[in-house]
Amino acid sequence: MTPTVRTFRAPDAAAALSAVKAALGAEAVILSTRTVDGGLFRLPEVEITAAVEPSLPPPRPRPSRPRPPAAAGPDPRPTPRAARPQDDALQDEIRFLRRSVEEARRALGLVTQEARAGRDLQLPPAGADVYARLACRGVEPALAEGLVRSALATVPPETGRVLSAVKDLLGERLVPCRAPWLLDGRHVIAAVGPTGVGKTTTLAKMAARALLETKKRVAFVTVDTYRIGATEQLARYAEIMGVPALVARDKSELLRAMDRVADADLVLVDTAGRSSPEDVARQAALVRTVQRLQLQLCVAASTGALELAAVAERYRALSPDRLVLTKADEAAGPGGVLSASVRICRPISCVTDGQRVPEDIHAYTGPELVDLVVGREA
Repeated sequence: MTPTVRTFRAPDAAAALSAVKAALGAEAVILSTRTVDGGLFRLPEVEITAAVEPSLPPPRPRPSRPRPPAAAGPDPRPTPRAARPQDDALQDEIRFLRRSVEEARRALGLVTQEARAGRDLQLPPAGADVYARLACRGVEPALAEGLVRSALATVPPETGRVLSAVKDLLGERLVPCRAPWLLDGRHVIAAVGPTGVGKTTTLAKMAARALLETKKRVAFVTVDTYRIGATEQLARYAEIMGVPALVARDKSELLRAMDRVADADLVLVDTAGRSSPEDVARQAALVRTVQRLQLQLCVAASTGALELAAVAERYRALSPDRLVLTKADEAAGPGGVLSASVRICRPISCVTDGQRVPEDIHAYTGPELVDLVVGREA
């Protein structure tokens, strides 16, 4: 029977062990223990992964038969066995099973995609293999096919350089630029994008990196007065960092706020996630009243290619200056970000891959962006 495996976090080891015992019982086996860094705003925690084997059903009782009285002497009943000690092999077996399942799922997806590419798209085996890889990474089918056919037009399939040619083509489409905290001079940056892509947290990460790494003077301004708790969340970040945070409800308040933070090197403007094209355009027009403002479109890598394509179409009319890729750690198919990149046609300023502030934001290089789409070589 499959063991139950669970992970517990607590402020200290004693509390974590108590949680393990309460949930899994005294027979639980500790698989791993580590300290998890809480980042800039949380204390470190102790993480314990534990497992317990499911209990076997009790044996069915047999009909009792009369027995002759036992002769006097030692107790014939067996001595109870001691509890089984921690079994290190169990941890290895669980990891092996997890890897096997994941590898089997990935292999099945590759085989399915390769078969379709060879049969329906009439691609040679080398091209079908690369197409399957892109599709399994979440790349939009039409984009994957176009990349492979363009690569096959430049390199013969028998050379084994189809993937390398595809990477070269991706490098032309995934262009990095300097991250906001590394820019010289004064800059005003507004983050726009759909609801739930992590705009506020991303701005907090940018601000913290600017404060810690380049010692810039930072200020927050928010025009997000629609979402409940949005201003409080940004104000909390600002309080911890010791920087100003101002709220603007209209054009006049926004311009006054900009005057108040005129001495800041980096002003970060938070906006509300809007769905209708009219609301998107209205909010963009508001922040564009700020002179020399840079509009950065945040899209979640975890969204999927079709939705990312729709988001890009919705925001393309705003002419964003930069693209920010968020939630890369949650993406089963991070290659879907290509759908946004080819439609927006703007440089990518940074990538986020977690909730920690400021650790989980990165200025990717061109090869790192390509690897995000096609995956790293084994």
